[in-house]
Amino acid sequence: MKIIFAIVSVYLMTINVMAATPASEFGLYQEVIQKIKEEALYPTDDKHLLDGCLEGVVNVVDKSGGYFNEEEYASLYDTSKSAELGMSLFQRGSYFVIKTVMDDFPASKAGLRRGDKVLKIDGQTLKQMSLKDVNHELRGAANTKVKLSILKKNSKTPVEIVLTRKLIDTDLITSKILKNNIAHIKITAFSQTTLHEILDDLELLHHQNHGKISGMILDLRDNLGGVLSSGIAVTSLFLPNDAVILNVQSRKKEDKKQYKNTPHDYDGLEDVARIEKMKFLKIIPLAILINSESAGSSEIVASILQEYGRAIVVGTSSFGKDTFAAIIPLTTKPSAIKLATARWTTPKGKSVWPNGVLPNMEVLDNIDGEDIQLQEALSVFDKK
Repeated sequence: MKIIFAIVSVYLMTINVMAATPASEFGLYQEVIQKIKEEALYPTDDKHLLDGCLEGVVNVVDKSGGYFNEEEYASLYDTSKSAELGMSLFQRGSYFVIKTVMDDFPASKAGLRRGDKVLKIDGQTLKQMSLKDVNHELRGAANTKVKLSILKKNSKTPVEIVLTRKLIDTDLITSKILKNNIAHIKITAFSQTTLHEILDDLELLHHQNHGKISGMILDLRDNLGGVLSSGIAVTSLFLPNDAVILNVQSRKKEDKKQYKNTPHDYDGLEDVARIEKMKFLKIIPLAILINSESAGSSEIVASILQEYGRAIVVGTSSFGKDTFAAIIPLTTKPSAIKLATARWTTPKGKSVWPNGVLPNMEVLDNIDGEDIQLQEALSVFDKK
């Protein structure tokens, strides 16, 4: 702790905003820096040390937070670097492993699958990189190429492949009718338009299936969350009017709020008439699919509908994120920090941290082959 704050203080001193830190800690900082430069296996520079220091300071109070340096902060709003490969990663020790692969995008077309390891990007080893660094390297301008060294699952020999980055412009909601008139709605992420889009899909399904929807599976697997109001809006579709949906706590009084099932609370005034036409959603049998990558707004939907006894939750425990993060710009440099600033609980005051939403029916994820979790969710309706 002392080392972290001392490093920050030294750099702040150079821009005339020195913190009141004991002089002995500056000496400790200088000694640590010198030892790193003399003894570390890999060479480093002051900028890298400062970035790591600020990242660490934020992580001390919020392990999901982080620091965006000037380049990273600029890339958040740089549409020229918004093209991707259509896959997500997670870090396992010193390895970066493919978690999900989007259909019909460069990664899937190249045969990459969940469980494959990414070893190098354009010849650069990833051993000293964070997950944020790796994701940054994978992104770039549309139609640019990137060379990856991949260790396929169950293989001992890496292979090199060249992929062309593509703009990820795909529907965040997909829908279809399964057997026995069960609607399957998959939400990949919660955006500003989620409520409008899900109503579009439901209206189309309802029309195409001649008004016959006898149940619904809401698939929130691998959905890391997104816009809060959209999570509340989707939850509201299945609950009585004016039902309490969410309690939000914050250090700022203006951010403390209890959300209810009213269009004012989830920005749904434009869709009131359409929601009224879909009121059968409040009574049809409902199952929700989740896994360890279901977080944020996904956990809001699953935990609250489960608490009301409105849905059977199937799959594995969710991520366990009960906080809302904000991107807070900094004025010293064009940079920013990502920091949790509020926490939510269910109407009964329960939190999903740290264990996540616990499913009513635990079904382990099957990486290859048949979607066992979906089949088990379908079995819920056979019992009704």
